[in-house]
Amino acid sequence: MALQIRDQGATSIFILNRPDKLNALSLELRKELLNSLRKFNSDPSKRVAVITGEGKAFSVGADLGSVSSDLTDDLRSSFYPILREIRFSPKIYISAINGVVAGAGISLALACDLRVASRGARFVTAFHNIGLAPDTGLTLILTRLTGARFLDLLLIGGEMSAQELEREGVVRLSDDPLTEALKLAEQISAGAYRSYVASKKLINRALFHDLDEYLEYESAMQGYLGSTQDFKEGIKAFLEKRKPEFRGE
Repeated sequence: MALQIRDQGATSIFILNRPDKLNALSLELRKELLNSLRKFNSDPSKRVAVITGEGKAFSVGADLGSVSSDLTDDLRSSFYPILREIRFSPKIYISAINGVVAGAGISLALACDLRVASRGARFVTAFHNIGLAPDTGLTLILTRLTGARFLDLLLIGGEMSAQELEREGVVRLSDDPLTEALKLAEQISAGAYRSYVASKKLINRALFHDLDEYLEYESAMQGYLGSTQDFKEGIKAFLEKRKPEFRGE
């Protein structure tokens, strides 16, 4: 199974389970995750979800082998619905972030309400290496959480450390992110749960009220980039394990 689920009372743990592929989001994994999140969100006995990755990575984002020629459709059919299930859920979500996080994996981690990261976690934006711009809401989510702090990485790519994001108040650091996340989940489940959910709704109203509008614009932009020669060259170079030769076309 590309996704493992463990239930602990009112908490469900979603484990991205493709460690040999650094938990890249294949079409199979995206479908399993989306269906499981929908089931979780509709279960009145559940209160908190913890999302983590098996092995050395949380997730390196989209599995390029499963990306179609229509990037707009890919985003709208699976990536965006997953993002919405987390961000607009009537439940609380916690990400337990281990190792490398890249691309849409960063969006998945940051979309959660609380984020616990290992001290060695690395957040890599490498969309530009295949001729694309950041997607799955990353530009909006990251700038809403940190302001202009990481605009250069969104523009040309690069890496953020867990320590940098901790200083910005985006993540909590832990030597054992999953254990810490489960402690938080237990605290939330046993606490004034309705007030936490109401607080999430207020945060959404303050920070993410225009997320759907933004995603429409983003999908159109990424769809355009997916038709360029640079994207085709980027994918070809990635599969051939070489440096791409971009021409700005």
